[in-house]
Amino acid sequence: MMSERVRAVLGVWMPLVLGLLIIGTAVNFYVNSTLVGGFLEPDLEPWRLVCSAGAFVLGAIMILSTYGRFKKAREARMEEELRAAPPKS
Repeated sequence: MMSERVRAVLGVWMPLVLGLLIIGTAVNFYVNSTLVGGFLEPDLEPWRLVCSAGAFVLGAIMILSTYGRFKKAREARMEEELRAAPPKS
């Protein structure tokens, strides 16, 4: 029973938490970063948007893929319980 809980935490909830953390970091970076360009690139505003959007998309993909695995595992578990249940007479 403990291994099921550990597997649920490591397989489902931690990737969801990490995805949300990545999204939060991306939003925080976009809102709070003050970028001053150097000699070759005076304006770094487009790079700020690209980096933030990339991290946001990475977090979203991580959350969506983990949620899909969670739904698939839940459906398989429910199907297995239906097969194991005795028939009603």
